[in-house]
Amino acid sequence: MMVAPLAARDFRRYYVGQTASAFGDALTPLAIAFAVLDLTGSPVDLGIVVLSTRLPVILLTLLGGAAGDRFSRRTVMLLADMTRFAAHGVTAVLLLTGTASVWMLVVLQLLAGAGSAFFNPAAVGLVVSLAGRERLQAANSLISISRSTASMLALGTAGALVALAGSGWAIAVDALTFLVSAAYLYRLPSDLPAAPVAGRVRDGGRLLASVRGGFAEVRGRSWLWVWTVHAAVTNLAVVSPILVLGPYVADRQLGGAPAWSAIGIAYAAGGLAGGLLGARWRPARPMAAAILLFLLMAPFPALLALPAGVWVLALAAGAAGLQLVVYNVLQTTCIQHRLPERFVARATSVTMLGGLVAAPLGMALAGPAAALLGTRPVLGGCAAVAVLLTAATLLMPAVWRVRAEHAAHAADADPVREPTE
Repeated sequence: MMVAPLAARDFRRYYVGQTASAFGDALTPLAIAFAVLDLTGSPVDLGIVVLSTRLPVILLTLLGGAAGDRFSRRTVMLLADMTRFAAHGVTAVLLLTGTASVWMLVVLQLLAGAGSAFFNPAAVGLVVSLAGRERLQAANSLISISRSTASMLALGTAGALVALAGSGWAIAVDALTFLVSAAYLYRLPSDLPAAPVAGRVRDGGRLLASVRGGFAEVRGRSWLWVWTVHAAVTNLAVVSPILVLGPYVADRQLGGAPAWSAIGIAYAAGGLAGGLLGARWRPARPMAAAILLFLLMAPFPALLALPAGVWVLALAAGAAGLQLVVYNVLQTTCIQHRLPERFVARATSVTMLGGLVAAPLGMALAGPAAALLGTRPVLGGCAAVAVLLTAATLLMPAVWRVRAEHAAHAADADPVREPTE
């Protein structure tokens, strides 16, 4: 049953806090963008501030995963939430008092990004303790549903807040949602089961050795590194170019920001549908199903290349949003089921890193590629990559060896190996 994890009090507390935080997260990108444009009007400054949010996540995610397996995940996440509350709270105060400058926003976004780098991998491991292995897929789907719903609501709220009250108030709301998340985390038991042996390794459990252990776990499982590479290539060559060129197409040929906003809402609605599907669908070979479902991404860039009408694009965006959420639910659940619990956060951080590195690279290359070749060929190429990459990945035997019926016995079937040096 999809709502079964909510019967567990501790998971319910975590879920409420994360739903509030997800709403705040969806407010910030638009608010920060307009704050920078109000300060300087420079797209270069905007790019620097956006990069400052992403850079610490790229650089620190592996350490975040190691910390999530080495120490109390609840404590790591609490500290990360308080860090993000402080960073966004100070940002809001600076904007509201008219004392902000670009370098201040850069420093504060670096701090907020560092908090995210430690929070996200630990959260994947904490859900195992809160929901129980038998309810993991339903728990992951519920979390995806809350994020999609929060994004839909925030897309409408963010524009109104920025227009009527200013960027500072929107970011202040985001800061408060991190405080709400921290409050609910604080109410969780302090003695929650930690990863077995807290991720200690032969050399005494140093953090960097734990990072190497995460790489060893991914390297030793062919299905997991295939999945990591697939996610990285899709971010590089399919998703990132859409994020850059989609608004450009909307501005030039579809009527501007309202059209792209409608497409974004449809994408979030598709994610909501994906969460509902992910809670109920139990494919016998979950990895193969997730990779095959990625074909639903291909129509979106193909139709943008034409471009098709807004409502046709909205339907394609909805399909893309659905596949993304189901893909993520199945991937996260496979990691949680098939890896020993003490490696879950570290392995998650390795898989996250591939996408985190690939995404900004894809964004950086999309503009020059479109200038050289044209927007239509680049977006058409994205659709072709989605189809060809899916076909190539499905030819790999490791994809088909991941079977759902093995998941419940993962801890026994997959021996706990010490990381190699």
